[in-house]
Amino acid sequence: MHRGAHWNTMLGMRKKILVATDGSPAANAALEAALALSLETESGIAVITVWRALQGDFGLAYPSTAVLADILDAERTHAETTLSVAAGRAEEARVPIITRLATGDPAETICAYAAEIGARLIAVGTRGHGTVASLLLGSVSQAVMRHAPCPVLVVRDPRRPRDEAPPVQAAVDA
Repeated sequence: MHRGAHWNTMLGMRKKILVATDGSPAANAALEAALALSLETESGIAVITVWRALQGDFGLAYPSTAVLADILDAERTHAETTLSVAAGRAEEARVPIITRLATGDPAETICAYAAEIGARLIAVGTRGHGTVASLLLGSVSQAVMRHAPCPVLVVRDPRRPRDEAPPVQAAVDA
């Protein structure tokens, strides 16, 4: 789904900020930061939501096709709503926007889309789970930082108190 006619004509080939959102408070904070940057730099916004096609039985002994279809419909509806809210926010700020709904691995898809549109920056949110939880749960923002074709702005969940933030660790060669 694309909003905004003639993306490259409106914005020029080099002025795009990509925002990856899942509708979380951290992703919404990343959107707000990207909107502020876009106003300062006269850039347009591309917003992507990536959802995974569900696999497995979700712990159900005998999942019915109807239950799985309902889960897929709910996931897609959430993703579409997330994009609609982001588009509305950008339109309120009078920032040119296009949106894309995609399926697949979130980090891979975000990085591929950034390369496709020639994004000059990717903005993502992070929940700030810390090292152990990120290893267990995975971290889209960390994977995007590792594989992005451009700089990445990572915005923390604004609801998380600063004193709860995981400590920063650095390795220094002796």
